[in-house]
Amino acid sequence: MQKFLTIFTPTYNRAYILPKLYNSLKDQTNKNFVWLIVDDGSSDETKTLVQEFQNENYIEIHYIFQENKGKHFAVNKGLRNTRTEFFCVIDSDDYLAENAVEQMEILSGKIENDNQIAGFTFIRFSEKTNFDSGKYGKKEWIVSGRAEYDWEFSGEMIYCYKTAIHQQFCFPEFEGEKFCPESLVYRRIERKYKILFTDKVLAYGDYLEDGLMSNYYQLLLKNPKSSLLNIKERFQDRLSKEEKLNLAKTYWDIASKTNRPFLEKFFGISPFLILKVLINKHKKQ
Repeated sequence: MQKFLTIFTPTYNRAYILPKLYNSLKDQTNKNFVWLIVDDGSSDETKTLVQEFQNENYIEIHYIFQENKGKHFAVNKGLRNTRTEFFCVIDSDDYLAENAVEQMEILSGKIENDNQIAGFTFIRFSEKTNFDSGKYGKKEWIVSGRAEYDWEFSGEMIYCYKTAIHQQFCFPEFEGEKFCPESLVYRRIERKYKILFTDKVLAYGDYLEDGLMSNYYQLLLKNPKSSLLNIKERFQDRLSKEEKLNLAKTYWDIASKTNRPFLEKFFGISPFLILKVLINKHKKQ
């Protein structure tokens, strides 16, 4: 039987925590999914560990190894090797509620025949969050464009997209850059398609010290082409004057610290805003 979903996990030297995600997948009430892992050049026991998972034969697992290029390269490779209708990224430091796939199949059935809807969402909370589960899992709403949401606790949305649509919006790949903000691709999808948002809490996890988000600003500086492109994308959103000015400050700062050409720095976004940034900097000196 054809599985409806690929749960995709990019991983790098996470053998010490990967069993937690695996056990949550093994315990799913619905096994109608494929677990696809792209190993981004791990030097630990990841490959051996995944082979052990495969030998247990509880769930269908596909494993691909690539040289270390970064998460967004891994996601692109995962998309190119996905054959199911839906594709969902679950990071190696996260795990799923037992009924996650069951709920995801229900949600996928609601949108699979609507060509205007690209996918659906659910919430990932910290595993340390003590929330009232009775308050969640009741809301569903269709969003066109960027969505605003405010949870009682700090959490984030996980997106599950139709594979055929996501494959049209792969991450840009710049030589030597190993990071690209996920929001860049999400924005591009949301400008063209609608998303079914939900308040279902189906995933848990916390950022680890060895994770990408441990020093976000340094990531932006190390990957300037992706970072600056992402800021340009954000300027297509509906922004206040203050938000635009703050983005312009960040753009100039990254471009300056990474020695981008002057024309790229000054004309990459609004020259008027850049000029305002420079005037404000001069006044403070």
